[in-house]
Amino acid sequence: MNVDSLITKVLPTMLQAWLFLAFLIIFGLAFRKLLASAYSLIRPIIEPSKGQIKLKSDLTLEEKARDWYKSFQSSWLSAPNNVSMALKSAWRGRERGLAIFAGVFLSSLVITTVLAYAVGLNQAFFAFSLEGDEFDAKVDFQNDPDGDWKGRTNDSAMWESLCVDIMEMEEFEDCGLVFGRQGLRVNGFFDPYFATPQPLNVQSVTGNSQGWDNVSWEFPEAFENGPPINGNRIIRFYGGGVWDGELGERHADSIIYGEWPSTAADAVANRTVILPSKIASVAGAEVNDTIESLTFSYILDTWTSDFDLGYEQCQAQVEFVNDDDQAPVLFCKDSFTVTNLTISGIYEEGDFGNPTLLFHPVIVSDSVLTDQQKTTLMQSDHGYLGVALDRTQIPTSSTAQATSWLRDIKQDLESVRSQVDILDPATGEPTGGTESVQLPREFTVGEGASAVAISIEYTDIVSGTITFLNIFLGIIQVFDYILVIPIVALSFVVLLYGLVLSLEQRRREVAIHRVIGGTETTLSRMMVLEVYVIGSVAWALGFALASGAVEIVLRAVGFLRFTDEGDISVDPVLSFGSTFVVAFLTIWVAYYYGKRRTNDFLNIEIDEGVRKVSKTREPNYLLHWLVFGVGLLSYIESWIQSNDGFLIWGSGGIVTNFILNAILLLLGPFFLWIGGALVLSRIGASGPQILNRLVGWSPAISDIRRGLSGSGSNQSVSRLSLIMLLTLSIVTLAAVQGHTGTLVDERTTSAQNGADLQIQFDSELSESAAMDLVMQSIQNVNDRSITDIDAMASVSYLFPGVLDRDSGGVYSTWVLFDGHEDTLIWDEQAIPGSDVDTISQDWSQGAYTAGDDARDELERPSRGSPLNISIANLVFDELGLPSVEASNTTITVNYAGQHNWIPGFSAAETQQSIIIGERSYIELLGNPTSFTHTSDRWFFELCNEGDSGCKSALETLSADLRSRGNVISAQDWSSAHESNERNGGLVFGTPGLLSMMFVVAALASVSSAFVFLSLVLSQRKRELAILQAIGASPNQVVRLVLFEIMSILLVSMVLGVSLGLAVSESFNGFFSVFGFIFQLFLGQSAPIDRDLIWPWFELVLVNGLVLAAVIISLLFTTRRALDSDLATVLKGE
Repeated sequence: MNVDSLITKVLPTMLQAWLFLAFLIIFGLAFRKLLASAYSLIRPIIEPSKGQIKLKSDLTLEEKARDWYKSFQSSWLSAPNNVSMALKSAWRGRERGLAIFAGVFLSSLVITTVLAYAVGLNQAFFAFSLEGDEFDAKVDFQNDPDGDWKGRTNDSAMWESLCVDIMEMEEFEDCGLVFGRQGLRVNGFFDPYFATPQPLNVQSVTGNSQGWDNVSWEFPEAFENGPPINGNRIIRFYGGGVWDGELGERHADSIIYGEWPSTAADAVANRTVILPSKIASVAGAEVNDTIESLTFSYILDTWTSDFDLGYEQCQAQVEFVNDDDQAPVLFCKDSFTVTNLTISGIYEEGDFGNPTLLFHPVIVSDSVLTDQQKTTLMQSDHGYLGVALDRTQIPTSSTAQATSWLRDIKQDLESVRSQVDILDPATGEPTGGTESVQLPREFTVGEGASAVAISIEYTDIVSGTITFLNIFLGIIQVFDYILVIPIVALSFVVLLYGLVLSLEQRRREVAIHRVIGGTETTLSRMMVLEVYVIGSVAWALGFALASGAVEIVLRAVGFLRFTDEGDISVDPVLSFGSTFVVAFLTIWVAYYYGKRRTNDFLNIEIDEGVRKVSKTREPNYLLHWLVFGVGLLSYIESWIQSNDGFLIWGSGGIVTNFILNAILLLLGPFFLWIGGALVLSRIGASGPQILNRLVGWSPAISDIRRGLSGSGSNQSVSRLSLIMLLTLSIVTLAAVQGHTGTLVDERTTSAQNGADLQIQFDSELSESAAMDLVMQSIQNVNDRSITDIDAMASVSYLFPGVLDRDSGGVYSTWVLFDGHEDTLIWDEQAIPGSDVDTISQDWSQGAYTAGDDARDELERPSRGSPLNISIANLVFDELGLPSVEASNTTITVNYAGQHNWIPGFSAAETQQSIIIGERSYIELLGNPTSFTHTSDRWFFELCNEGDSGCKSALETLSADLRSRGNVISAQDWSSAHESNERNGGLVFGTPGLLSMMFVVAALASVSSAFVFLSLVLSQRKRELAILQAIGASPNQVVRLVLFEIMSILLVSMVLGVSLGLAVSESFNGFFSVFGFIFQLFLGQSAPIDRDLIWPWFELVLVNGLVLAAVIISLLFTTRRALDSDLATVLKGE
């Protein structure tokens, strides 16, 4: 988040939320006081024995005024003084204040990050979804062309001047005239006549390049990626407003050769044309080449009925379309030719976006059109305004709000609400009343007698993307919110425990104040104000830090790995409602809990408070064990399912009911985490006794054994153990799942892409031909990171495959050629066994593997089982019916195991197939003396992906290859990995959230260890003084405290990490289910197993930092206690 947004948006919203919360608290207190006053009036009636007091009504006016003034003075006039006293008290008790600060700060930081992350996730995913759409809306005339041209104009300059009015609206960022697809006046995207309005189509081009005759202007991909509107290459003519500004920047992002004109004047001066990369590659056209002539067609008229009339009236070219996918329609076409164009740039044809404006046009400056041509295109309804919204203003808190925001823009542009007279239906005369109705809005363009009133039709393009996101982002956010439950719960635990420890420190202070005359009201106000002031400061800092840092969290593309700034541009500002929720859940909780605990202190007897005697409620240990038992069951269930069964249980696990199993896997990890922490914290608190039993014989602790035997019973010590368990288990969970997710992304990329570079050609090429083409691109790119081809490979596919000579079964077959392992990136999960070299050698020596379905058809052969096969040839009889015929050559191959996929191919493509090696394939062909393999798909090993320059070089090389005419697709590992990381980061939201969880939990564990331990030891200052008084040396006291706390800490560390590993396993089933859903949703092919990674380095590092914090706290606090005056401490501090 930039500083401007922080100052102008975040801070004012924070101030408003804080003031509103303060107002609610004051209002609540005043309302409670009002109710108390009202009750006092009726109390004599309800409780007669207690009502014999002097009523307010019996007081004189002067007494009432004096009473009110005293109340006002104590409550309001003294408020600044009370706040000042609270600040001074907080500063004097910095240790206890630090506990409150830490709890509120952590809660504010976590909750704000989670809410802002959801907003930023919506913004980022929305931005990625719109990357291929330069225009956000299309503005047409509201009416079809007719004789009187009502609400329209055929003057393109006057039409373009409407952009001035549109740009005055703050929602719009850019606007420009476009000659292209005809006006859309239909009832939504699925209107049957959505396909009727036609674009401008390129018909022919001539120029100084010799390849223009080879260019086909048919574009069938348009039909494959959208409604059946038009299957030819389209052309657009851009007016001055499109070349610069926001629209210019969006178009310039896709330029790979040359450059996008920086201004409209440059486009006019150069007579600019921008070509799609496929067209430029086939034509052999380059930047600065001249196009001598370009002919394009436009629509003069359209008939959806009365086709005979259309044939009769059309004096130009007639095109009748009668496809099965749409209603029949007849178009009357004519053409124009423009000349002397200069190629200024070539852009890469990316993904197919929204089909409203159609795809991948040839782009030309409209300055090459004559005034008469522009008028004709306007009359034929080919002129429209392309507009760009300010996308940062689109509400992203929910897709419903975004849809409503876009709908309001459309309504504001198309219509205006007006008051009209109500007419009598019988007479038609005005009744004298009026009603509010929506009337078409008219924009007046031009001046004087030439002024024209224009009414427009606004066709939104963005809302189609939002409709898709509505369901998709809902699933994502459910996943993310469930994922962060532990860290949110931890933040509240730290908050409440910090308040408990802090306020416990003041129990005796409150009692002493009461002895010297302090009233309950004054003491309550002082303590609660202190909590409120500290809480407010902590909330503000946590909220501001989270708001500023959430963009970094959103840039996570792996665990603790982040992209450079600029890859994602988001501004995740929370609304007033969300900001108030954060303030309420932190400041108000601290205020309410602090007030309640303070009232508890004020209700106890004075001597009880001085003696620090307190009544504690016994925890419900049975409930703790019950929750822990359910969590353990979910862990066992997840482990059995991930290991495909155990003992008497199959892969379905112990709980076979689908609904119960789903509930168990969903809630089980949280039960295990909470229940495990509650149960195991008792063991952690017993660390001194455990240490005493294990090493009690050691001389190092022989003289402090009695002290250790009674340690661990203190409630504060149990709380410290619980905090350590909770924080360290979350650290472990985040680190394990974070590293696992990062590795899954890498493995998924290798499975999908297969190698550094995968190229799909439009025809089969030999190895030398494919190598030559790639080398041309390498030389063209001229990047030092890639200078040669290290290795290359292809995989041959036999169809219908091979014939089992024994059973007659036919199996589709893949052939792996020798040396494939030098290029293809094999995953251990894809092959039988775990060694790629071993299985590659088996294939090369005559072995075969089978996919899961093929293995079933082969009746699950044992390893080494022979299979007699021949090549299956497809033949047709006299009736044209196909049958399979075996070749004359039969060979024997031996079963080597089951494969799951081949790198670069989907699992579905290989499940029903077998894989053989090059030797077996050559033998099937009859051992020919010469053999040349050709394929339309080749894989290349080019550089080390770990090198910094390899990534950009691969991306540039693949872009260059995609621009070549005979290349269907070129996908590099780096871009595929970035896409998978983006899916991991933005679809799941897990890398950023897990990184946040790890960092916050690690900081919480270190800070909690230091702060809470300091408070615990401060509470024991009197105990340490007594030990010294009865003869314990300072060395003995230090060793007693050191061994006691360190034993508790070490046991808690071991238990916390162990609990985190168990929770990670329980979460693994949860991750796998969602991962499978999104892999299917996104069309990802390889179902990678989520094998857990154990990141011992991070775990040792965090535990080491906790240990260091504890040692520092121990030495600091214990030494300070030992340096205190014994008499003062024993007398009562």
